[in-house]
Amino acid sequence: MMSWTEKYRPKTFNEMVGNKKAIEEIKKWIQAWENGKPQPPLLLIGPPGTGKTTLAHIIGSHFSDKLELNASDKRSH
Repeated sequence: MMSWTEKYRPKTFNEMVGNKKAIEEIKKWIQAWENGKPQPPLLLIGPPGTGKTTLAHIIGSHFSDKLELNASDKRSH
């Protein structure tokens, strides 16, 4: 069974709420890559719940390969 947060996670930039300036910058970054102009890596930082993982999934959907690493998975409790 899929969790509620996964089921309703935004799948496109248009479905995202907030962070409009960052989203526009990321769209330009993606467009440069698609035009054959390699860009430096993106670093998504911020407090929990601000959409970093969602943005990473949306960005990854524009490329054929993606790899997700999450520091939260490696933290000890």
